[in-house]
Amino acid sequence: MRIDAYITEYARKTPLNIALEEGKNSISYSCLEKDISDISLLLMDFKHCRFAILAESGIQYVKLLMAVYRSENIAIPLPIEFPKFSLEQILDSAHINNIITTDTQYSRYGESFFERFGTVVVVSGDTSVKILRKDIKAETNIPELRLVLYTSGTTGTPKGVMLSDKNLVANGESIIEVLNINSKDKGALVISPHHAFGNSIIDSHLMAGGSIRIGNMNFMNSVFNLIGSGVSIFYGVPSTYRMLLRYPDRFREAFSTVRTAASAGGGMDKAIVKEIRELAPGLGILPMYGQTEATARLAYVPAEDVDRFIDTIGKAIPGVTLEVFDSEHRPVEPNITGELVAGGENLLLGYLDDEIATENKIINGWLHTGDLARKLPNGYIQLLGRKDDLIKIGDHRVNPREIEKHIEENNRVSRVFVVPVPHEFMGTAISLMVIPTEETEIENLFAFCRKSLPGYLCPREILFIDHLPLSENGKISNRSIIEEYKHVKDSV
Repeated sequence: MRIDAYITEYARKTPLNIALEEGKNSISYSCLEKDISDISLLLMDFKHCRFAILAESGIQYVKLLMAVYRSENIAIPLPIEFPKFSLEQILDSAHINNIITTDTQYSRYGESFFERFGTVVVVSGDTSVKILRKDIKAETNIPELRLVLYTSGTTGTPKGVMLSDKNLVANGESIIEVLNINSKDKGALVISPHHAFGNSIIDSHLMAGGSIRIGNMNFMNSVFNLIGSGVSIFYGVPSTYRMLLRYPDRFREAFSTVRTAASAGGGMDKAIVKEIRELAPGLGILPMYGQTEATARLAYVPAEDVDRFIDTIGKAIPGVTLEVFDSEHRPVEPNITGELVAGGENLLLGYLDDEIATENKIINGWLHTGDLARKLPNGYIQLLGRKDDLIKIGDHRVNPREIEKHIEENNRVSRVFVVPVPHEFMGTAISLMVIPTEETEIENLFAFCRKSLPGYLCPREILFIDHLPLSENGKISNRSIIEEYKHVKDSV
């Protein structure tokens, strides 16, 4: 079953129910169904072909995505928040001949950008369609392929994650069960719909026959108004909540009628949870963990366990199996560090046009997440950083996340970040960036490190910073930490 088939079902059962809202506009299931069918009719001549979708977040984007599904072609959303050169990398690597776009994006990118395509379809705000060119070329694609989502695009060649209808439906069903989504729920979509998290919000609410209120994080006043418009489930990455919590009075008022605050795209820390509890004590907090390669979600922390286990990713969502493997691909006992692997019907078909990367990611039917983890005695999973984040100092392999946690738990600091720096003898050493509290003293930190860490882990320097080293998508990674370090050093 395809995601768009659920829209057809609700257009028949509850035709007047609102499916999507955006600003002052809304659209019922019956009208959404009609617009999707009208657009898809113009794509029926193509036989399972790749279609890039270039559209801003909003009702139009959902229509175009579902129309490509309805025509039984392959949707490849282009993240418009990526720089233009990253989009061109995607288009070059994915060999895309066809594109469907909005008139807004056609004007934004200009005619020259679209010269590379044999087929160009432009949809206006009133859903009228212009076919500027139509060049149908036969393509050979994996039969099950329905959607390609890109994992990154700021450096290197982005990876296209291939997903099937079964992947999308299986993960949607799991999320509906975990969040108890029903037809009366209104979800807030203020993050990009072009990535896995945003896409999963669209899928799960439409599959449940609910509604989605679409906005963005550009203006705080409009975000709080959106939340207060009857939203029952709010979704955000940790940085989303940090931004909203800067306005405690507005947060308290807007979230007073929200049932659940769900998060993904990075770990929710104790400070965020504490602030939410103080401002909205009746709000359910539900952190989730996932990867694009898993269609969206893999694990969650049940609301009743958030206060005790916020430093874990909790347990597998329904339909998913999580294990921790050693280097020989064997399960390890609780409290032993290994790589987190996953199994289930939500696992990717592979990477688009990249068999080697696919073979390295899926081994014996298990998705290798690249995350270091250990399983607690109660079965919950605790992440310990990325395998790629390990730092080699002499003949030692060091997990920077463990050092950061050790220093944070034993000193009066807000946050600590380990930075790998060159060393003339060891090859690599570490420096620290610290977000201090009023009681933080550099000399006390140095003294603690000398006393409690082996010599090769004593930092060469400690720098104070006043904000989190976030990447463009609001995450903290080794790359974002190193970039922030370079910025700080350049400013000295």
